[in-house]
Amino acid sequence: MNRAWILVVVAAYPLLALAQTSSSGSSGTSVPYQPAVPAPTTVNASGGWPGYTGASTAAGSAMNGMASVISAKGDYNLSTSAAAINMTQAQKQEIQNRQQWTNTYFDMRATNRASRAAERSPRPTMEQLVRMAHDGAPKPLGSSQMDPVSGRLNWPSALQQAGFDSQREQLEQLFTTRAKYGGLNYADQLAVRQTVDAMFGELKTQIRDIPPQDYVACRNFLASVTYAASKSELE
Repeated sequence: MNRAWILVVVAAYPLLALAQTSSSGSSGTSVPYQPAVPAPTTVNASGGWPGYTGASTAAGSAMNGMASVISAKGDYNLSTSAAAINMTQAQKQEIQNRQQWTNTYFDMRATNRASRAAERSPRPTMEQLVRMAHDGAPKPLGSSQMDPVSGRLNWPSALQQAGFDSQREQLEQLFTTRAKYGGLNYADQLAVRQTVDAMFGELKTQIRDIPPQDYVACRNFLASVTYAASKSELE
């Protein structure tokens, strides 16, 4: 019986060694993770212990068989424990990787926002915003552009081409009505906007053929025509 207990202790020794290694790593400084690998069995190829070639009696053979069973059970328990440790460590590493990826992603976004803010020009002041809105608003038609009595329009030269004849005639009639009654109703204002939009479209097709300053003058004139159609002479 004493020999059987010795065999049990020897077979359980690898488990005790693995537990001591795990506890020492967790209590001290951080140690790089090494996968848990079961230690090789202490039973030799012939089924006996190192230095022992076999039993000479039936009792000895029985003891050797018992030792092999105990050793196999110990190896199984050690392998199961090592697999659990490896799985736990793999899950921990995955969580750390996900956390690092998340931190990196938000760090990159913060860097991008800071870089864009550094390159962005200062925000305009309220005075600058008011001036830009005023400069961008359509200008009323002056007396050199529209006769306030008859409503006759003085068209820029680029808009006096034959391709704009029908639109010019329609707008002339509408502005004659405006001069007569002091304003246009909603349907006539809509007709002005639609006609001006058609002229804008035709003007864009000729952008390569019209000098830039003439093109800008035509656009400004048409914008002022739309603006004037929405205003009443009584305002």
